[in-house]
Amino acid sequence: MINKSGLLLRLAIVIGFASVAIGFLSSQLFYRVTFNQEVAITQQSIGSLYKTIAATAATAAYLVEKDLAQEVVDGLSTNEVVLNAKMMFEGIEVINNDNAFIDPVIFPIQSLFEADKSIGTVVIAPNIQYIEDKAKQLASDNSAAMIIQAFVVTFVAICVAFFLITRPMINIASALHKTTPGEGNRLSVPDFHQNSELGGLVRDVNVLLDKTQEQFTRERKLRQEIEALEKRFRMLFENSLSPIVLMEPRGNILLFNIAFEVTLGKLGLQLKKSYGPLLENLFAEPDKLLRSVELAFANDEIATGEFKLKTTQDSDSVWVQVVITSIVNDDLREYYQITLHDISKRKKELESLAYQADFDKLTKLYNRQGLEKQIEALIEQDRSFCLALIDLDSFKRINDIYGHEAGDEILVFVADRIKKTLRTVDFGGRWGGDEFVLLLDGADESTTRDIVARLVQRISKPYFLRKFNQNVAVGASVGAAFYPENSRVLQEVINLADQAMYDVKNIKSENPEHSLKFSHELNIQENKRV
Repeated sequence: MINKSGLLLRLAIVIGFASVAIGFLSSQLFYRVTFNQEVAITQQSIGSLYKTIAATAATAAYLVEKDLAQEVVDGLSTNEVVLNAKMMFEGIEVINNDNAFIDPVIFPIQSLFEADKSIGTVVIAPNIQYIEDKAKQLASDNSAAMIIQAFVVTFVAICVAFFLITRPMINIASALHKTTPGEGNRLSVPDFHQNSELGGLVRDVNVLLDKTQEQFTRERKLRQEIEALEKRFRMLFENSLSPIVLMEPRGNILLFNIAFEVTLGKLGLQLKKSYGPLLENLFAEPDKLLRSVELAFANDEIATGEFKLKTTQDSDSVWVQVVITSIVNDDLREYYQITLHDISKRKKELESLAYQADFDKLTKLYNRQGLEKQIEALIEQDRSFCLALIDLDSFKRINDIYGHEAGDEILVFVADRIKKTLRTVDFGGRWGGDEFVLLLDGADESTTRDIVARLVQRISKPYFLRKFNQNVAVGASVGAAFYPENSRVLQEVINLADQAMYDVKNIKSENPEHSLKFSHELNIQENKRV
């Protein structure tokens, strides 16, 4: 089947049209040139005819021989190029036939003895129709020969083009079409084209195929490495114990791992496309998270921090260390990679350590260190407070008689009464041994008396020791000092309260009902004693 767009067909059409056009124009030009040449040749042949009969015509005119002149005229008329002929001399006119003289050629008859003397004329009428027909026939034959020659040249040119150009190019195109880059196939140089442009083209194509194969080999190797890295990354990503999320700045989640779904399950949430910018809907304090991230990104840093996730009332608190990285791809589009490391266990351990550091293990009240922190906090806020030191009465006797276990029960009992007596703004703690401290925020003397009185009344109630089936009772001696009324130095406030407490213990033998003394009362009595 002939390819209508094939190179050979198009080349044949172009050569054919060009040959026909050139042949046609050439034949027309050659026809006109041949025609004119034949007419000129015929005109020259008439002159040659005259030269052959010039001597005879001169003799006939000199001798005035009409018969001889008739023979000359008849002889001229026998020629195909002569339509009619006549001679005129000495008043005599000899003519061959009745044909009209059109474009006649006139020749003078020269005297035989005087070269410059004309003794008559010979008139020859050329056979124009014959001349033109002969010229046309010759021109037509030549034109037809040129057209045939043009077709022959066209055919030869097409054959030469096919065998030397078109067929090698078709073979090259076919071989190139069957060649798959990267498989090692190469093109063969066509015959007779080792040093031609086609040979150079084939060699260049083979060089290009070599480079392509090398490129494919490198790309395959690189792709294999990328696939291996991708598998490792996906393995790390999917098996990571920490939730990892890739998201757009506006909050749409693009990628997440299994650990993120597990975390959502802990929070009692269903997986959805967005939880707000930076997953803010998952955090208990989203504003704190956003401020931390904005500050880090403003300083061109990775945002990190520890934040609490939003949980239900019944579930344990979940704390995570958040690492947020801003990623910009080649298209200048920004993404956020968010990694959540569960630090709930560490938080609990830290809270436990903090609790152990600030709270008494037995009574669950603040220990001395915890109380000092609360006192320092109140002082930093410049808040007034009352510091009351409590020392238990008869505790040492109970501890000695019934043992430390019974003593611990009494301490727990006293701590429980302190918790139930204090206001929500107050703090209570174990100062050491059987000494306790009350921090009464903003309390005046009247409030302090009321709180201490209720506390002493509750402590003084009998406590039943089940192990020993015995009721025991303790009392309390309380000394109080006020900040900043009595002093702005913490240690002085503590010392004043301590002095007031021991003063109460000293006078209890005389007045058992007296359980509380303020530092300023101690100062007044000391002044009176002075």
